[in-house]
Amino acid sequence: MPTLDQTERIWIGRTSNQGYHYVQVVFPGNTPREQWHQANCRVLIARGHLQPEQGNDRDTTQKAWDPTRRYTRIHT
Repeated sequence: MPTLDQTERIWIGRTSNQGYHYVQVVFPGNTPREQWHQANCRVLIARGHLQPEQGNDRDTTQKAWDPTRRYTRIHT
């Protein structure tokens, strides 16, 4: 089972730590390991380490994963 730190490192590597990305694209979920990374992303979103792209509602404080939104890693 990957740790939160491992998930963050992989996120950085796969996204070049730039821009906003869909969790399910960064971690496609077609293996148990990828699904675990998706679960870790839910925790990272809840902790504010991954933040959603500003939409029309301008709500970037969302703490639950919304698969229709893209996320970026916040440097903590």
